[in-house]
Amino acid sequence: MSTAATEKNTGDKNPSTLFDKPRLILTHGEKGGVGKTTVARVLADYLNSRKTAFRAFDAEGSTGQLLRFHKTETASVNVADAASIAPVLDYVMDGAGRRIALVDLGARSGEDLKNWLYRGGALEEAEAGNLGITIVYVLGGAVDSVGHLKECFNALGRNVNYVIVKNLGVAAKFDVYDKSNTRKDLLAVGAKEISVPALDGSVYQSVDRSSLPFSGFAESKDASLGFTERRYCRTWLRECFAAIEEVDALLQ
Repeated sequence: MSTAATEKNTGDKNPSTLFDKPRLILTHGEKGGVGKTTVARVLADYLNSRKTAFRAFDAEGSTGQLLRFHKTETASVNVADAASIAPVLDYVMDGAGRRIALVDLGARSGEDLKNWLYRGGALEEAEAGNLGITIVYVLGGAVDSVGHLKECFNALGRNVNYVIVKNLGVAAKFDVYDKSNTRKDLLAVGAKEISVPALDGSVYQSVDRSSLPFSGFAESKDASLGFTERRYCRTWLRECFAAIEEVDALLQ
């Protein structure tokens, strides 16, 4: 592999290979129920906490949770429709200066994702070094989750960065992934792995009822939300941020 290709895929913080280009961050996970949208919401909180300007797009439809919890930054899009999804790459590639877009993909959107990135020119721009694409792939514990990850890697190739997320809120072990050839192949091209902790279920439900972002709930002064639950959320979010910091170079 060439030096340039290695820099693209290892998360090297060389400004000439990462920080001078627009970036497309895609939260993905073909299997529903793996916590993909939870990770997208945490990423939005993380970028906001770092004062990183970005725009978010929710491909889960008009009732998507990223749209619900991050209204001011988020628009609804349909990956399968060229006119609907066009604003994402238009924003990233046509604007002045370096821009970041966060897209929360719908479950089972793999083929539509491949078509959009290919036909919209994103894969070509990534290969030319003009665009950073980061797939944040949220694993489930089942075999089919690893199969879907393999399909994603085969479809998008080496010019895309991969962050593999083990969500401890949905599975305690990821033995199928850990022992897979897919993991070996991804690590060989510089994929990064992180684990995010579980948030207590009752606290998660309280955040949901509040319709606040995780960060908004954690830092709220509203006593009706409960001191302990707010602190649980704050601690959990701090631990999530610590994990994300390990792959910060692939999100900027």
